[in-house]
Amino acid sequence: MKNSDMPDRSASSKNSGINKVLFILSIITILSWLTAKFLNAYNDAFIGAVFKLLWLPMTVSVFIGLVFSIILFVKDKYNPGLLAIYATVLLLVALYILIFFKSN
Repeated sequence: MKNSDMPDRSASSKNSGINKVLFILSIITILSWLTAKFLNAYNDAFIGAVFKLLWLPMTVSVFIGLVFSIILFVKDKYNPGLLAIYATVLLLVALYILIFFKSN
């Protein structure tokens, strides 16, 4: 069998749309928690109201996204080039921030 006959198993070919969406959502989640923890979002009434409305979906997205990204990582046979592993790392950092850092 020649190398050209073998299927391409690179990370870019395995990063499906669901991996990309999960990675983008994990970036949004961690940015939301970093903003909420390190900036005083309640100086402005509108931004404070947005943070009040989004705290529950962002909390749920940390836990659900973490489980889902681990499932995708295991399903794709532990390929380190997948975006699912990077989403897992980002969500673990978000969980750490959520638990151990106090708000302003």
